[in-house]
Amino acid sequence: MRFTTEKIKLIIQVLEQAVSEHRGWLNDWHRSLIFGQPLASTCFLKDSYRKCGFGQWYYSQSSPILSDHSVFILIGQIHRDLHNKAFVLADKIKHYGTISIKDYDFFIAKEQDFSKKIFDLRDELREVLFEIDPLTDIFNRQAFFRILSYEYERASRTGQPCCICMVDLDHFKAINDTYGHLVGDRVLRAVAHYLTGKLRPYDSMCRYGGEEFLICLPNTKLDKAKKIVNRLRIGLLSLPIDLDNDKQVKITASFGIAKMAINITINDNIIRADEALYAAKYGGRNQAIAYEEIRPALKNARRNVK
Repeated sequence: MRFTTEKIKLIIQVLEQAVSEHRGWLNDWHRSLIFGQPLASTCFLKDSYRKCGFGQWYYSQSSPILSDHSVFILIGQIHRDLHNKAFVLADKIKHYGTISIKDYDFFIAKEQDFSKKIFDLRDELREVLFEIDPLTDIFNRQAFFRILSYEYERASRTGQPCCICMVDLDHFKAINDTYGHLVGDRVLRAVAHYLTGKLRPYDSMCRYGGEEFLICLPNTKLDKAKKIVNRLRIGLLSLPIDLDNDKQVKITASFGIAKMAINITINDNIIRADEALYAAKYGGRNQAIAYEEIRPALKNARRNVK
Protein backbone atom coordinates (compact mmCIF):
# COMPACT_ATOMS: atom_id res chain seq x y z
CA MET A 1 0.00 0.00 0.00
CA ARG A 2 1.48 3.33 -1.05
CA PHE A 3 0.96 6.16 1.43
CA THR A 4 1.03 9.24 -0.77
CA THR A 5 1.56 12.75 0.51
CA GLU A 6 -1.95 13.70 -0.63
CA LYS A 7 -3.49 10.81 1.32
CA ILE A 8 -1.62 11.74 4.47
CA LYS A 9 -2.47 15.44 4.13
CA LEU A 10 -6.15 14.56 3.69
CA ILE A 11 -6.09 12.32 6.78
CA ILE A 12 -4.52 15.12 8.85
CA GLN A 13 -7.12 17.59 7.59
CA VAL A 14 -10.07 15.29 8.34
CA LEU A 15 -8.56 14.31 11.70
CA GLU A 16 -8.32 17.94 12.77
CA GLN A 17 -11.90 18.58 11.62
CA ALA A 18 -13.16 15.58 13.60
CA VAL A 19 -11.30 16.78 16.70
CA SER A 20 -12.86 20.24 16.27
CA GLU A 21 -16.32 18.67 16.21
CA HIS A 22 -15.49 16.66 19.31
CA ARG A 23 -14.44 19.83 21.11
CA GLY A 24 -17.82 21.28 20.22
CA TRP A 25 -19.50 18.33 21.94
CA LEU A 26 -17.23 18.80 24.98
CA ASN A 27 -17.97 22.54 25.15
CA ASP A 28 -21.72 21.87 25.07
CA TRP A 29 -21.27 19.37 27.89
CA HIS A 30 -19.40 21.92 30.00
CA ARG A 31 -21.95 24.67 29.36
CA SER A 32 -24.70 22.36 30.47
CA LEU A 33 -22.77 21.45 33.61
CA ILE A 34 -21.85 25.04 34.56
CA PHE A 35 -25.07 26.84 33.69
CA GLY A 36 -27.52 24.10 34.55
CA GLN A 37 -28.86 23.77 31.03
CA PRO A 38 -30.30 20.41 29.95
CA LEU A 39 -27.73 18.03 28.54
CA ALA A 40 -28.06 17.01 24.91
CA SER A 41 -29.96 13.78 24.39
CA THR A 42 -26.84 12.14 22.91
CA CYS A 43 -25.19 12.32 26.34
CA PHE A 44 -27.66 9.70 27.56
CA LEU A 45 -26.91 7.25 24.75
CA LYS A 46 -24.66 4.34 25.65
CA ASP A 47 -23.21 4.42 22.13
CA SER A 48 -22.71 8.19 22.10
CA TYR A 49 -19.07 7.59 21.22
CA ARG A 50 -20.31 6.52 17.79
CA LYS A 51 -22.71 9.44 17.41
CA CYS A 52 -20.40 12.41 17.87
CA GLY A 53 -18.56 13.90 14.92
CA PHE A 54 -15.26 12.31 15.88
CA GLY A 55 -16.85 8.91 16.43
CA GLN A 56 -18.60 8.96 13.06
CA TRP A 57 -15.25 9.70 11.40
CA TYR A 58 -13.28 7.21 13.51
CA TYR A 59 -15.54 4.22 12.89
CA SER A 60 -15.78 4.91 9.17
CA GLN A 61 -12.01 4.63 8.69
CA SER A 62 -10.76 1.98 6.32
CA SER A 63 -7.34 3.45 5.56
CA PRO A 64 -4.51 1.07 6.56
CA ILE A 65 -2.46 4.15 7.42
CA LEU A 66 -4.71 4.50 10.46
CA SER A 67 -6.78 1.38 11.08
CA ASP A 68 -3.77 -0.77 12.04
CA HIS A 69 -1.89 2.00 13.83
CA SER A 70 -1.38 1.31 17.55
CA VAL A 71 -1.92 4.95 18.58
CA PHE A 72 -5.08 5.14 16.46
CA ILE A 73 -6.46 2.01 18.16
CA LEU A 74 -5.60 3.45 21.59
CA ILE A 75 -7.34 6.71 20.70
CA GLY A 76 -10.51 4.75 19.97
CA GLN A 77 -10.37 3.09 23.40
CA ILE A 78 -9.79 6.38 25.21
CA HIS A 79 -12.55 8.09 23.22
CA ARG A 80 -14.99 5.33 24.10
CA ASP A 81 -14.02 5.52 27.81
CA LEU A 82 -14.46 9.29 27.68
CA HIS A 83 -18.00 9.01 26.34
CA ASN A 84 -18.88 6.19 28.72
CA LYS A 85 -17.78 8.38 31.63
CA ALA A 86 -19.79 11.29 30.22
CA PHE A 87 -22.83 8.96 30.10
CA VAL A 88 -22.38 8.04 33.78
CA LEU A 89 -21.94 11.69 34.79
CA ALA A 90 -24.92 12.79 32.72
CA ASP A 91 -27.05 10.19 34.48
CA LYS A 92 -25.86 11.44 37.88
CA ILE A 93 -26.64 15.03 36.94
CA LYS A 94 -30.08 13.97 35.73
CA HIS A 95 -30.91 12.22 39.01
CA TYR A 96 -28.93 14.20 41.62
CA GLY A 97 -28.35 17.56 39.95
CA THR A 98 -24.59 17.49 40.49
CA ILE A 99 -21.43 15.36 40.36
CA SER A 100 -18.42 15.03 42.66
CA ILE A 101 -15.12 16.81 42.11
CA LYS A 102 -13.46 13.39 41.89
CA ASP A 103 -15.78 12.36 39.05
CA TYR A 104 -15.18 15.62 37.23
CA ASP A 105 -11.38 15.43 37.61
CA PHE A 106 -11.39 11.88 36.25
CA PHE A 107 -13.43 13.00 33.26
CA ILE A 108 -11.06 15.91 32.55
CA ALA A 109 -8.03 13.61 32.83
CA LYS A 110 -9.60 11.33 30.23
CA GLU A 111 -10.26 14.27 27.93
CA GLN A 112 -6.66 15.51 28.28
CA ASP A 113 -5.33 12.02 27.55
CA PHE A 114 -7.54 11.87 24.47
CA SER A 115 -6.31 15.24 23.20
CA LYS A 116 -2.66 14.34 23.79
CA LYS A 117 -2.94 11.08 21.83
CA ILE A 118 -4.67 12.92 18.97
CA PHE A 119 -1.86 15.45 18.78
CA ASP A 120 0.74 12.66 18.97
CA LEU A 121 -0.89 10.95 15.98
CA ARG A 122 -1.13 14.19 14.02
CA ASP A 123 2.51 15.03 14.70
CA GLU A 124 3.59 11.53 13.67
CA LEU A 125 1.68 11.83 10.40
CA ARG A 126 3.33 15.19 9.77
CA GLU A 127 6.73 13.62 10.35
CA VAL A 128 5.89 10.97 7.76
CA LEU A 129 5.35 13.76 5.23
CA PHE A 130 8.98 14.81 5.67
CA GLU A 131 10.09 11.24 4.87
CA ILE A 132 8.34 11.07 1.51
CA ASP A 133 9.69 12.38 -1.77
CA PRO A 134 6.91 14.75 -2.95
CA LEU A 135 7.37 13.93 -6.64
CA THR A 136 7.32 10.12 -6.52
CA ASP A 137 5.52 9.50 -3.19
CA ILE A 138 8.15 7.03 -2.02
CA PHE A 139 10.73 7.37 0.76
CA ASN A 140 13.34 10.05 0.34
CA ARG A 141 17.04 9.40 0.76
CA GLN A 142 17.26 10.61 4.37
CA ALA A 143 14.36 8.45 5.57
CA PHE A 144 15.67 5.39 3.77
CA PHE A 145 18.85 5.34 5.80
CA ARG A 146 16.74 4.52 8.86
CA ILE A 147 15.41 1.44 7.06
CA LEU A 148 18.88 0.43 5.88
CA SER A 149 20.25 0.85 9.41
CA TYR A 150 17.57 -1.48 10.75
CA GLU A 151 18.25 -4.13 8.08
CA TYR A 152 22.01 -3.79 8.54
CA GLU A 153 21.66 -4.33 12.28
CA ARG A 154 19.35 -7.29 11.77
CA ALA A 155 21.71 -8.89 9.26
CA SER A 156 24.57 -8.39 11.71
CA ARG A 157 22.58 -9.93 14.56
CA THR A 158 20.89 -12.86 12.80
CA GLY A 159 23.13 -13.59 9.83
CA GLN A 160 20.13 -13.39 7.51
CA PRO A 161 21.00 -12.25 3.96
CA CYS A 162 20.02 -8.86 2.61
CA CYS A 163 20.68 -7.21 -0.73
CA ILE A 164 20.48 -3.64 -1.94
CA CYS A 165 20.05 -2.48 -5.50
CA MET A 166 20.78 0.84 -7.16
CA VAL A 167 18.54 1.68 -10.13
CA ASP A 168 19.24 4.35 -12.73
CA LEU A 169 17.02 5.20 -15.71
CA ASP A 170 18.87 4.93 -19.00
CA HIS A 171 19.26 8.09 -21.12
CA PHE A 172 16.97 10.06 -18.80
CA LYS A 173 18.63 13.34 -19.76
CA ALA A 174 17.54 12.73 -23.35
CA ILE A 175 13.94 12.38 -22.19
CA ASN A 176 14.11 15.72 -20.39
CA ASP A 177 15.81 17.37 -23.37
CA THR A 178 13.34 15.95 -25.90
CA TYR A 179 10.03 16.14 -24.07
CA GLY A 180 10.67 18.59 -21.24
CA HIS A 181 10.98 18.23 -17.48
CA LEU A 182 7.24 17.77 -16.91
CA VAL A 183 7.37 14.57 -18.94
CA GLY A 184 10.55 13.63 -17.09
CA ASP A 185 8.67 14.02 -13.80
CA ARG A 186 5.86 11.88 -15.18
CA VAL A 187 8.38 9.17 -16.07
CA LEU A 188 9.87 9.23 -12.56
CA ARG A 189 6.42 8.93 -10.96
CA ALA A 190 5.43 6.08 -13.28
CA VAL A 191 8.65 4.16 -12.62
CA ALA A 192 8.38 4.65 -8.84
CA HIS A 193 4.76 3.52 -8.88
CA TYR A 194 5.56 0.47 -10.98
CA LEU A 195 8.58 -0.67 -8.97
CA THR A 196 6.95 -0.27 -5.55
CA GLY A 197 3.87 -2.07 -6.84
CA LYS A 198 5.96 -5.06 -7.94
CA LEU A 199 8.14 -5.35 -4.84
CA ARG A 200 7.30 -7.72 -2.02
CA PRO A 201 5.47 -6.29 1.03
CA TYR A 202 8.61 -6.30 3.16
CA ASP A 203 10.86 -4.74 0.51
CA SER A 204 11.37 -0.98 0.43
CA MET A 205 12.56 1.67 -2.00
CA CYS A 206 13.55 5.31 -2.03
CA ARG A 207 14.33 8.00 -4.53
CA TYR A 208 18.07 8.29 -4.03
CA GLY A 209 18.49 11.36 -6.20
CA GLY A 210 17.58 12.58 -9.67
CA GLU A 211 16.63 9.51 -11.70
CA GLU A 212 18.23 7.08 -9.25
CA PHE A 213 16.36 4.74 -6.90
CA LEU A 214 17.65 2.49 -4.14
CA ILE A 215 15.92 -0.77 -3.23
CA CYS A 216 16.37 -2.88 -0.11
CA LEU A 217 15.59 -6.62 -0.34
CA PRO A 218 15.64 -8.16 3.17
CA ASN A 219 15.97 -11.92 3.76
CA THR A 220 17.15 -12.31 0.18
CA LYS A 221 20.21 -14.12 -1.14
CA LEU A 222 22.09 -12.70 -4.09
CA ASP A 223 20.77 -15.18 -6.67
CA LYS A 224 17.18 -14.53 -5.60
CA ALA A 225 17.78 -10.77 -5.59
CA LYS A 226 19.04 -10.91 -9.16
CA LYS A 227 15.90 -12.80 -10.26
CA ILE A 228 13.69 -10.19 -8.60
CA VAL A 229 15.62 -7.32 -10.13
CA ASN A 230 15.60 -8.82 -13.62
CA ARG A 231 11.85 -9.28 -13.36
CA LEU A 232 11.55 -5.57 -12.54
CA ARG A 233 13.90 -4.64 -15.36
CA ILE A 234 11.94 -6.64 -17.95
CA GLY A 235 8.67 -5.22 -16.70
CA LEU A 236 9.90 -1.67 -17.26
CA LEU A 237 10.39 -2.46 -20.94
CA SER A 238 6.63 -2.68 -21.43
CA LEU A 239 5.63 0.05 -18.99
CA PRO A 240 3.40 2.51 -20.88
CA ILE A 241 4.07 6.17 -20.09
CA ASP A 242 1.56 8.32 -21.95
CA LEU A 243 2.39 11.72 -23.40
CA ASP A 244 -0.13 14.49 -23.99
CA ASN A 245 -0.07 13.93 -27.78
CA ASP A 246 -1.42 10.35 -27.51
CA LYS A 247 2.10 9.00 -27.88
CA GLN A 248 4.10 7.00 -25.41
CA VAL A 249 7.66 7.12 -24.22
CA LYS A 250 9.53 3.92 -23.46
CA ILE A 251 12.24 3.63 -20.87
CA THR A 252 14.82 1.14 -19.70
CA ALA A 253 16.90 1.04 -16.55
CA SER A 254 20.19 -0.36 -15.33
CA PHE A 255 20.49 -2.16 -12.00
CA GLY A 256 23.45 -2.65 -9.69
CA ILE A 257 23.06 -5.23 -6.91
CA ALA A 258 25.19 -5.76 -3.83
CA LYS A 259 24.94 -8.32 -1.07
CA MET A 260 24.91 -6.40 2.21
CA ALA A 261 28.21 -7.02 3.95
CA ILE A 262 28.36 -6.45 7.71
CA ASN A 263 32.13 -5.96 7.81
CA ILE A 264 31.83 -2.60 6.01
CA THR A 265 29.62 0.44 6.56
CA ILE A 266 26.18 1.05 5.08
CA ASN A 267 27.64 3.76 2.86
CA ASP A 268 30.28 1.35 1.58
CA ASN A 269 27.56 -1.16 0.75
CA ILE A 270 25.77 1.52 -1.24
CA ILE A 271 29.02 2.32 -3.03
CA ARG A 272 29.28 -1.33 -4.04
CA ALA A 273 25.76 -1.25 -5.50
CA ASP A 274 26.67 1.98 -7.27
CA GLU A 275 29.81 0.42 -8.75
CA ALA A 276 27.73 -2.53 -9.99
CA LEU A 277 25.33 -0.04 -11.55
CA TYR A 278 28.26 1.64 -13.31
CA ALA A 279 29.30 -1.73 -14.68
CA ALA A 280 25.76 -2.36 -15.95
CA LYS A 281 25.75 0.97 -17.78
CA TYR A 282 29.30 0.52 -19.06
CA GLY A 283 28.31 -2.88 -20.39
CA GLY A 284 25.45 -1.54 -22.49
CA ARG A 285 22.66 -0.53 -20.07
CA ASN A 286 19.29 -2.25 -19.53
CA GLN A 287 20.84 -5.03 -17.49
CA ALA A 288 21.36 -6.10 -13.89
CA ILE A 289 24.85 -6.81 -12.57
CA ALA A 290 25.92 -7.81 -9.08
CA TYR A 291 28.97 -6.31 -7.43
CA GLU A 292 30.39 -9.80 -7.01
CA GLU A 293 30.25 -10.28 -10.80
CA ILE A 294 32.02 -7.18 -12.05
CA ARG A 295 35.56 -7.22 -13.32
CA PRO A 296 38.21 -5.86 -10.91
CA ALA A 297 39.11 -3.16 -13.43
CA LEU A 298 35.65 -1.64 -13.11
CA LYS A 299 35.57 -1.64 -9.32
CA ASN A 300 36.17 1.77 -7.79
CA ALA A 301 35.97 3.29 -11.27
CA ARG A 302 34.73 6.83 -11.65
CA ARG A 303 31.12 6.99 -12.77
CA ASN A 304 31.05 8.86 -16.05
CA VAL A 305 28.45 6.85 -17.94
CA LYS A 306 24.96 8.31 -18.03
